[in-house]
Amino acid sequence: MSAATRFADSLRRSGRPLELKRRAGTGSTFTTCTVHGKDRGYQPTELVGGVIQGDRRIRIAQADIEAQNWPGPPKKSDLLDGGTVQGAQPLHDGAELVGFVVWVRG
Repeated sequence: MSAATRFADSLRRSGRPLELKRRAGTGSTFTTCTVHGKDRGYQPTELVGGVIQGDRRIRIAQADIEAQNWPGPPKKSDLLDGGTVQGAQPLHDGAELVGFVVWVRG
């Protein structure tokens, strides 16, 4: 079993299904993907570099994104779990991409 599969299985057990959305063009149409994720708020010592109280960090699995042919990693202005993505940091196990830590506001 690959590291990506183990990470995705872990999020399915301990996380919950979340909706990842990306606006298609400039209209009100969205591309949607369901991913499993686990979130937490930022600690007071982490409120630096633009992170504000109420922001969350959500771990999601690359395997969920790939399985639904989502167009690339989460990016700024995507919507995740009702909030707006501010940024995403890739998570690796060795050289293998297993997921992302996504910074969400709202």
